[in-house]
Amino acid sequence: MAQDDEQVGNDDGIKRHDPLTRLRGFRVWPGRARGIGDDCDGLMRSLTKVSKEQAAVGAAWETAAPDELRDLGWVMGISGGRLEIGIENAGARHKVDRWLRSGGLELIRELAKVRIKSVVLRIGEKG
Repeated sequence: MAQDDEQVGNDDGIKRHDPLTRLRGFRVWPGRARGIGDDCDGLMRSLTKVSKEQAAVGAAWETAAPDELRDLGWVMGISGGRLEIGIENAGARHKVDRWLRSGGLELIRELAKVRIKSVVLRIGEKG
């Protein structure tokens, strides 16, 4: 008989053709636990960026919006290039929409230096 047909033991007492032993040979052990410093640094960088964007857009709204509109609306936030502005009522929504379309949005973009792809006007109470 050929040796390949039999399970031949070696000096360690482990059978060379044992499927479980062969499978364990392919096992990849995970690396040791790494520190969380790099993850925390990345998170802090992204939070700092978001915070700067929010502050820049809020300041741009306060600077650029006319007095009557500034009192009727407020910046709720910006995410993924979508600026959300809260508005008190439908009449104020119309006024803010007209102002944004007549050049107000471009003025906010210039002052904030943040990418704004779209604007969402939400009617509600200031929270």
